[in-house]
Amino acid sequence: MAYTHQSWSGIVGLDIGKQDYTGCRLSGEGYVKRRNFTGKMTKGEDGYARLLDEIDDGDLVIMEAGSSSFNLARFLSNNTNAEIVVLNPAQLRLIRDSQRKTDKADAMKLACIGRDMRKDAWPVVSVPSEEEQAERSAVTFHVFLKEDETAKFNRFFALFNSVGYPDIDKKRCKEDMEYRHRLVDDLLAGHAAEIGRILNEGLDLISIQLEEVEQELIGICLRHPRQALAWLSIPGIGLIKAASLIAYVGDGSRFSKPEQLMNYAGLVPRLNQSGSTNVHGKMTKMGCRVIRRNIIQGASAIITHQCNPSCPLSRFAYRKKKDLVHHGKVAVAVANHMLKIGLALLHHNDLYCTAKEDGFERLKQKLAGYKLSALVPYLPQ
Repeated sequence: MAYTHQSWSGIVGLDIGKQDYTGCRLSGEGYVKRRNFTGKMTKGEDGYARLLDEIDDGDLVIMEAGSSSFNLARFLSNNTNAEIVVLNPAQLRLIRDSQRKTDKADAMKLACIGRDMRKDAWPVVSVPSEEEQAERSAVTFHVFLKEDETAKFNRFFALFNSVGYPDIDKKRCKEDMEYRHRLVDDLLAGHAAEIGRILNEGLDLISIQLEEVEQELIGICLRHPRQALAWLSIPGIGLIKAASLIAYVGDGSRFSKPEQLMNYAGLVPRLNQSGSTNVHGKMTKMGCRVIRRNIIQGASAIITHQCNPSCPLSRFAYRKKKDLVHHGKVAVAVANHMLKIGLALLHHNDLYCTAKEDGFERLKQKLAGYKLSALVPYLPQ
């Protein structure tokens, strides 16, 4: 039985790859007539232009969110009168758990979702604007660089450990480039010295790239002053975390409830139901990895007393530490609480309570430290 809420000319499921797309069009009465087509993920005659020939006004087009999906969705929205829908692949068990994984099969299943599933049950993802997507690319690239930097530092320390120097000053290595180079010249020889120099060159390049990307993150905050101030007024949230939340959460209008934002970040527990019994498991981690990673780091800073002990967030963390012994569970609880606070501040155009206590002096110092003093005029008078 089909559960379509309206009559479309046809329903098109698109399975998008890096270079090609595969489509399945369902048409006719009951949408049972099927036709497959393929094309290139380019804007030439064998790519986007060919896809336009396959889509009629009044069609429903369904695709999964991916690296190329949003650009294609914006193109189709601007060039057709079809309804374009992008779905969250993490919540499409029909496709994820399928035993038959082919492009044609996935495209057909996407089309069948539009035909057979109630519209209000679709796990729809909003399509970001070009500016939003560019900002998300910047914060995602920063995460990639930090992880690459961590991996190279771990390899650097392992190299010294392997030749009998396990006690080098790791903190100074990360802060002082010249000290790191001297260590290689003074302590290593032969092949180990050559590997050390290669690692140092990689770390130097990453350092330069991080500085450039952080300038982009500063620009994100300056372009969205109200949102930046709302997030930065919360203890544990700095430049990188604020820019990430701005890029992915925006003004918060997409989230009417905090639970929606927590689910978007993948910070809600798995729920296993058996009859009348509900068992909560570990975090789903099916959500925005960038938000989850950064907000957990901010929560960990609060848990380890890196903010004012009298702050309500610190007191909340202290209570959770008494109830939940495991550090990870405490961090998730505090991170969720931070997201709740941030969403409320966005909805009410407000700042966190502790930022107001001293006439915004500490917040002004925080902004200056992140080269965001241009936001000061936006503070309430």
